[in-house]
Amino acid sequence: MNFKKWSNKKAFTVGSELEVRIQDAHDYTLKEISSKIMPLVPHDLKNNVQQEFLECMLEFVSPVCTCAFEITNYLQQYIQVVSKLGKEQDFILATSGAHSYKIDFLDAVKNKRYKKFSKEYGLLLKKFHICGFHIHIGLSSSDEALHVYNYMLDKLPLFLALSANSPFFDGQDTGLLSYRTQLFNQLPRAGVPEYFDSFEDITNMYSNLKKAGIIDSASDLWWDLRISPKFHTLEIRICDANNDFQRLEDLINFYQALCFYALNQKIEKLPHQILKQNKWNATRHGLEGNYQNNSFTCKSIKEYILELIDQMQEEKVFEKLNIKDEFITRLKNRVHKKVQAQIQQDIFAKTKDLQEVEKLGILI
Repeated sequence: MNFKKWSNKKAFTVGSELEVRIQDAHDYTLKEISSKIMPLVPHDLKNNVQQEFLECMLEFVSPVCTCAFEITNYLQQYIQVVSKLGKEQDFILATSGAHSYKIDFLDAVKNKRYKKFSKEYGLLLKKFHICGFHIHIGLSSSDEALHVYNYMLDKLPLFLALSANSPFFDGQDTGLLSYRTQLFNQLPRAGVPEYFDSFEDITNMYSNLKKAGIIDSASDLWWDLRISPKFHTLEIRICDANNDFQRLEDLINFYQALCFYALNQKIEKLPHQILKQNKWNATRHGLEGNYQNNSFTCKSIKEYILELIDQMQEEKVFEKLNIKDEFITRLKNRVHKKVQAQIQQDIFAKTKDLQEVEKLGILI
């Protein structure tokens, strides 16, 4: 597939992917059985239930939808189908940014693409039991997608702070709210990408990587935000996975609204080091982390989210997208509450038991 320009009439459709883990129904250890589960998945869901890199993981993929509620409804339906199989095979589905137990290594799914990754990245992927939540927004042209992409680059920490859900890794509290993002940062072609002045610039970079044999397709670019010519979307990939479907719905609505709002906004590029620092602040401190803007003044990520919501309300963005007032109220309230990572830490502080932490991620 080439990184080609596009133009179509459909815009601001939404889609998503939720990564989950397969765990023992009793002690919540990881079960490496995705290859055994897949043949049991109903034929009509083969495109919606997919294997991930590791045998202990699955990915649930929504169809193209018009709103966040449709997406979460579909995802819950798919999860229920596979969870019924778990009753027969003694497993449950659960998700969070990372599994909390100490683990030596895990088996990768045996296909050509994943074998290549295993050979190239070795130990980096042996404990890659991390789960994300990805959101796609359809855009009417590649040039429009690039404009929104450039606008959204400095907004990525807002979504990380709202979704942070991986404080534990390898049996210990990492001190971070999203350790998943730091694991991903170890890989090339991951993390915060750069600004591009034109679609031709990103096309040339893609072509050079492909010619060198570094990537086979655009899906081998694992950035926190990426343009997908295949789906005509802009995909945000920075969010930790959550089993709270209201939170997922809020993330989708916020992302859809902000992409719509971006169309009429000027691009103000931040230095890449500031982009990385803002991301770190969200990783470490969540909604209380500092956000530095182009004037190099600081405010909390919480304050910046509320400021953006107010600006979008003034422009009637939510109204134009048929996003109800109850969502806006819920999102505003959410920034004043603890994120899932902090709830994990609170439970462990009380119980000193990682099984209790894992219970928080169970999908029912």
